[in-house]
Amino acid sequence: MDREEFETYLNANSRVVAIFRSEALAYQHSKNRQRATSKQWSETAVASAVDKMVGQFIDNVYDKLKTSIKESKFHPYDSWVSFIEINEVLDNLEDAVSEMEFAE
Repeated sequence: MDREEFETYLNANSRVVAIFRSEALAYQHSKNRQRATSKQWSETAVASAVDKMVGQFIDNVYDKLKTSIKESKFHPYDSWVSFIEINEVLDNLEDAVSEMEFAE
């Protein structure tokens, strides 16, 4: 499974990306409110920062899983799905993201 397939799989089978995006957006808005009025970011800049955070989150999860999964030569996608399901990765990710707090 490549990175794009992984992101598609996450979005189709879990709310983890949506939950993370919501938390990241709240964090970026909070940071933005702390800036001087003249230095505050536009909504476009805030959204861009959130997109970057989401991308880094997905990259980190993908890279960590990649080291743990033994891909079948003939069915690499199925190897990922099987590992994710057996180890309840999506449920664990949702729980972890729900409890996560961003540091300044």
